Amino acid sequence: MTQRLRPGIAEPVFLMFSRQQIETGDIGEPLEFLRGLTADPRAAIDYCGRICLMVDGYNDDPREIFEISEVRAFIKGLDAQWPYWFFFLSQADDSIKLLESCLCDTIEVIPGVASIDLDQMERALARHFGAMNRLCEALNVPEDQIEEISEGIVSLIQNASVERIDGDDYQ
Repeated sequence: MTQRLRPGIAEPVFLMFSRQQIETGDIGEPLEFLRGLTADPRAAIDYCGRICLMVDGYNDDPREIFEISEVRAFIKGLDAQWPYWFFFLSQADDSIKLLESCLCDTIEVIPGVASIDLDQMERALARHFGAMNRLCEALNVPEDQIEEISEGIVSLIQNASVERIDGDDYQ
């Protein structure tokens, strides 16, 4: 028996932000694409869970993406205009973590471990879940599918969190 892969794995759609778009703050093209998804119910359903966020042009930058102020401003600008991320973002990559770490004050504590402002995270999650729920209602998405998407997002966030770091250097 062959297992059917989720669309985010089998058929990802890459939404790439170029360094030029980011540095000029030009959210026009990606915003037009994203708004097109929510304007067309068929496209919305087809793209559910398939969008993978990518930032291009900073490969040689030693900073984490969330440490680059221009990237954060770009993501915040998009988010202010279009909050429906949770319905569309893939849960098979780091897109959700990228989004939330850019929207909230985030610092790298040690390589590979970041600390995020929990109050800001709570507000961002509430906004994104609310937008997803409104969209799902408008699209008549079955309740079990909404729960599956929500549980996946919560699991991603819980799996990314660390209660505390032990060691003399990190207290």
